Amino acid sequence: MKDLFVLAADADAQALLQSLLSRHRALGIRPISYHVHRFPGRDSGMVQTGPEIARVLVDKSQYSRLLLIWDYHGSGWESKGVAHFAARIQERLNGVTWHQRASAVVLVPELEEWLWHCNRSIAMHLAMSETELGTSAGHAATRLGKPVEHSMQELPKELFEIVLHSRLRRQPLPEDFSILGASAKIGDLRRSKSFDSFNRILQSWFAPNDQKRGCA
Repeated sequence: MKDLFVLAADADAQALLQSLLSRHRALGIRPISYHVHRFPGRDSGMVQTGPEIARVLVDKSQYSRLLLIWDYHGSGWESKGVAHFAARIQERLNGVTWHQRASAVVLVPELEEWLWHCNRSIAMHLAMSETELGTSAGHAATRLGKPVEHSMQELPKELFEIVLHSRLRRQPLPEDFSILGASAKIGDLRRSKSFDSFNRILQSWFAPNDQKRGCA
């Protein structure tokens, strides 16, 4: 039995999570076996049918734990409070027989919010200094019509896309997220509330002193 099946809403999240889950010591968990699956319905589809698809897709005899993860923006539930949103998905997970073995993480507002807590890693990936990154992010925020700190919190995806395109002349690729997942400091990522929630779930499931694999 493998330890963890992750259902992610897009290829970027899939790539980032695959890199992060291999860093068990930094995450404060024991080594785990895992599979990260890309959900074809994206964020809105995850909200509509994710728990029910997971029931069909994931064999409980093959995986100990299940995690659903998707962006708040694009989910179609932006008018709902985040806590209410997550609770509703959790209820549905419990109802499809994953009670006490599954959890849901809502990325608020979306995945790139994690990355903007790791400016050093972004700067290294783009082969620029942190000062240069700050300048580039400032110009991008001006285009978005918000202060840079607000852009990092409220429009992190758009900000990341503009900064990366200005440097590399292309859109972000899953490979960018894989590289950043491998290099970002976990302590920096923990400043994100949704990452901290994700990390705490992993720590509660896979404590470093628990070497038993596949335990329910």
